Amino acid sequence: MAVISRMLPVRARERPDDVAFLDGADGRDLTWRAVAAHAQRWRELARDLPPRTRVGLVAADPLVFTASYLGCLDAGLTAVPVDPRLPEAELATTLARLRTGLVATDRPDLVPARPTWHVTLAGPRPVRAARVRPDGYALRPAVLLTSSGTTGAPKGIPLSEWQLVHTARRVARHHRFGRGERGYTPLPLFHVNAQVMGLLATVISGGSLVLDRRFSAGEYWERVQRWKPTWLNTVPAILASLTRQAAPPDEVARRIRFARSASAPLSPEIARRFTARTGIGVLETYGMSEAAGQITANPLAPARRRTGSVGLPVGVGLVVAAPDGTVLPPGERGEVRLRGRQVVSRYLELDGLSERIRPARTSDGWLPTGDVGELDADGFLTLAGRVDDVINRGGEKIYPQAVEDVLLAHPAVTAVAVVAAPDERLGQVPVAFVTGRPGTGLEGALRDWCEHRLARYQRPAVIEVTPALPLGPTGKVLRRALRAEAGR
Repeated sequence: MAVISRMLPVRARERPDDVAFLDGADGRDLTWRAVAAHAQRWRELARDLPPRTRVGLVAADPLVFTASYLGCLDAGLTAVPVDPRLPEAELATTLARLRTGLVATDRPDLVPARPTWHVTLAGPRPVRAARVRPDGYALRPAVLLTSSGTTGAPKGIPLSEWQLVHTARRVARHHRFGRGERGYTPLPLFHVNAQVMGLLATVISGGSLVLDRRFSAGEYWERVQRWKPTWLNTVPAILASLTRQAAPPDEVARRIRFARSASAPLSPEIARRFTARTGIGVLETYGMSEAAGQITANPLAPARRRTGSVGLPVGVGLVVAAPDGTVLPPGERGEVRLRGRQVVSRYLELDGLSERIRPARTSDGWLPTGDVGELDADGFLTLAGRVDDVINRGGEKIYPQAVEDVLLAHPAVTAVAVVAAPDERLGQVPVAFVTGRPGTGLEGALRDWCEHRLARYQRPAVIEVTPALPLGPTGKVLRRALRAEAGR
């Protein structure tokens, strides 16, 4: 029997009326009894489906998504979480590319003419039934995620239940989650972070989790004060936004053990500003879908954390390698590579209505992450950005994050992203897109700031002050859009 199928009845039997998951916006909740009952309904309906039928989960309601995701795993189907905000035509295309056999959604009107289950807190109910036939899936994972954006053929990341649960256990152990702990997450549930660090770690640890369907800076601390979490699940964009809000009351800050940061590198300046504003320490981590979430994390003890580092490997093999695969010594920068049972070994290339398997690892078993980093003598990892983001200015390599950290240290800057722009003489030059507090003369002030803090080749050729940076659903800057803007 699968782990989730064993755990849910245990939680329901031991603490049937304890709240497991709670909606931060309206206070609705799911008790462990309700979660188990929802899963039972999934098992009943799944008897008529082939094992590991792909189920597109399209649910905006965070409690409905949670119950459906866990029910799907419990029933032995393949959960395929999809962004519920996609336009109708794009949603239909995405579901077809992922070869979903049916759709489970809280908005059945969005996906006409497909086998559909309407999911509510009462459980799933077929509204457009059809016989789902086995169709020769190349792989049958527990969860199928995608790494690409909304355009082009997505790359499928197949994760087994063992990989997901193994990582969730390590997360729960490292962060010391337990029955008395409560998390708060406004992160999108169709991404691995919220699924493993949030939903599955809560099931494993027996704690509870407050869910919000979106981040609201103006309501954040009010909801934290109301629901009394002991830890926060955040991304750098959230932390940066909260530095510009009023501080939470002291009694609220004292209750929170840490704000966990993931999904993108965190500027040391943003971490400093957040802690100075709120009194809450930041626990920086690093993860990716290919490793079922968490890869590294800083120590839980505040005195052992290292600002600017994403921490130490947590149960995964990790090296920094040169382009030819040679493992580099501490202090040298290269590509981060991973190895371990929780790391995927295969990708699914999804093109139209066909799919094929390709290896995710090198011949010696390492998965190239595409992230640039370096290890220090104690094994702490520091990230410098993506391999594709490195700027080559006349032979000099510029790592955008180093320039961004300098610009963020300016007191008037609130967010920044540095990308490459083509240059006829040098090949590439750095361009900085900056958001700042209202005022005049920011561009000139930043040029002077950079002149005294960056080498000549690192200084942005252009500094463009903009109202906002384009962000993806997890708060990552959409550098592709900025590169297109810089290249005009």
